[in-house]
Amino acid sequence: MTSGTSLKGVILAAGFGKRMARLTQNYPKPLLPIVNIPALERILLSYRDVGITDVLIITGYKAEAIESYCHDGRQWEMNISYIRQTEVSGTGSAARLAAEFTRDTPFMLTYGDILLEHKEYQAVFNLFNSSDHGTVSALNRLEDISIGSAVYLDGQRIIRVVEKPQRETAGTNLNNAGLFIFTPDLFDAIDRTPKSKRGEYELTEAIQLSLSENKNMSAHIIDGVQYDIGTPEAYLESNISLIHLFSESTDSPDIISDNFASPNLVLTQPVALSDQVECERCRLGPGVCIGDGVRIGHSTSIDHSVILPGADIGDGVNLSYTIIGPEVNIDNRQILQGNKNKVIVITN
Repeated sequence: MTSGTSLKGVILAAGFGKRMARLTQNYPKPLLPIVNIPALERILLSYRDVGITDVLIITGYKAEAIESYCHDGRQWEMNISYIRQTEVSGTGSAARLAAEFTRDTPFMLTYGDILLEHKEYQAVFNLFNSSDHGTVSALNRLEDISIGSAVYLDGQRIIRVVEKPQRETAGTNLNNAGLFIFTPDLFDAIDRTPKSKRGEYELTEAIQLSLSENKNMSAHIIDGVQYDIGTPEAYLESNISLIHLFSESTDSPDIISDNFASPNLVLTQPVALSDQVECERCRLGPGVCIGDGVRIGHSTSIDHSVILPGADIGDGVNLSYTIIGPEVNIDNRQILQGNKNKVIVITN
């Protein structure tokens, strides 16, 4: 719990996830696990740990699944409510739905498919409380800024935001990292923001409108990276990168002779195993996350992969750079070899 100005929380979690192959047919993106816990739960816990316990989740696609999982937030000592975005018309429109919930209170806003390390939520909160109560945005550095939102600074103050600029002429590698603290003035800016070229009301455009009117927005440049689940490749990379933060994994191989009554389980770290996994004489790792209720047959080898809950992996299987969906059965002696640029996704 952190002292300071009281904030509410808003999470935009309405999107479908077109680039996530078939994974989002089973899960809304925010419920996809990051190191065996849904991304949305990890975001909520970061909110709670900086003292934000009153949270609104904007849902849309598979809203029932999100609402069923999070309920009213009591299990996390939070108060969670929901509004459904019935017409997908942009991130600005989604954020606008939070006006009645936030009323006159500043609020932290993020996306349900973007995750930062916990310390970054704390740093954004601290910056807001140490400033003149303008707004705050977290920024990260991108090698190719043309895929993001270029942000331009004057000292620590943000003066301009440009969506998907030309890489050669952008002149900055700073990107909007998807975590903000806004004041209720945002909603007036959204109301006055025209549709973008994509025919949507964009949050970025509303921010730019506010900046053009000399509204103050401070920047926090994160130490690490922005973890997202926008593509299978990004989702797998995010899981592998965060094992060291969210599990007790080490960097050395372990041979476990009595794990789950299964001899000779060889782990090459980092590996994150649920407590409810059945393994038989297999090799796991490096870079493996395995969820609840998964069974892995003997003589199987798995590296750089995420195995979602309830999957059944047969004997003698070889998996590399794969995402295996929930309740999927992989037959004996199957070989699935992807790579970091092309991850294999298997779903029912």
